[in-house]
Amino acid sequence: MARFYRTAQQYVLSTLRAEILQGLYPANTHLRQEEVAKRLHVSTTPVREAFRDLRAEGLVSIDPNKGVVTRGLTLADATGIYELRVMLEPMLAQRACLEITAADLDGAKGAHDAMAATASPEQWSLLNEGFHEHLVKSQAETRLFDMCEALSRAARPYVSLSMHVDQDIMASNNREHAALLAAYEARDADAVYAQTRSHLENTRDAVVGYVNQWLAAESQRPRRSG
Repeated sequence: MARFYRTAQQYVLSTLRAEILQGLYPANTHLRQEEVAKRLHVSTTPVREAFRDLRAEGLVSIDPNKGVVTRGLTLADATGIYELRVMLEPMLAQRACLEITAADLDGAKGAHDAMAATASPEQWSLLNEGFHEHLVKSQAETRLFDMCEALSRAARPYVSLSMHVDQDIMASNNREHAALLAAYEARDADAVYAQTRSHLENTRDAVVGYVNQWLAAESQRPRRSG
């Protein structure tokens, strides 16, 4: 298990997500818990937990009769998720900017530095989650935070897809994150709102293009099980 994964569940989730996005498991492929556990050298518990997270992200369905079946990505899901994120997350960020602690600001800086230093899409994606978690942690007890967190979780496979299709997007995201950090450091709530909205809009536009590419490639891939 790669050392940057904190738990076995995180390792399994990231691995399966990447494999689905890379086309190893096209839509309607059955995933078998015992086979995945054996292949990844883990117990069935983290595999079961990873399946639940993949369902939350929309990448699999879990049916008592059919088991775990891959769903793949849809353009409608991608656009719908990002329409909601663009509306809600800038508000959350604006409020968080005024209440962020020095410790969380330092945590976001550390994540940003690590993101700039890695070429691994999987590691970058994990660090990206931590980066944004630090920025809005002060709002963790609010309803708005819960709504944004659910949307962020649903967007993770789309973010991962963009990393795998075009790793240059990591560099552009790092530059946008640097500008966002500067706005947080200045406690400039209006700039944080604008930077967050711009960042999400840029990500949305990239994701839509990548999903179209992924769907075109997906239609040509043979089916396998695992």
